[in-house]
Amino acid sequence: MKTMPINPIETGSKKERKALLRGHHLICLNFFRGEGYSKEFIENLYAVIKKEKIEIVTGADEVCGKCPYLKEGKCRSSDYTDEKIHLQDQEALRLLGFKPGMIVSWKMLASKLPEIIDEWKSEFCFACGYRKVCFNL
Repeated sequence: MKTMPINPIETGSKKERKALLRGHHLICLNFFRGEGYSKEFIENLYAVIKKEKIEIVTGADEVCGKCPYLKEGKCRSSDYTDEKIHLQDQEALRLLGFKPGMIVSWKMLASKLPEIIDEWKSEFCFACGYRKVCFNL
């Protein structure tokens, strides 16, 4: 199972661009408003959301790849433990009905969000340090 960014995958003669994303990023990227840790991090997020499809991965993904807190493949943020992030990933996948290795479209993902977003917010958003960015507070 892939856990870090790769170049576009060659499928026959056609290149298929896939974003490699972990569970909680499937939900949290929907709140991206052009802010982040650095110019490089923000540019990476724009590149990720422009990709045609999403491949669901476990562990560090394309978003994590440009995060200053990713050290030796683990989140070293003072606000979040790597274990907490993995629990968020698992809960996101459970709520969305997705599994690692699945390939989904942004449209499919967006269609599931209204059904699960209230539960996600009550469990994870209110204590999240990015809450101000996501909800314009």
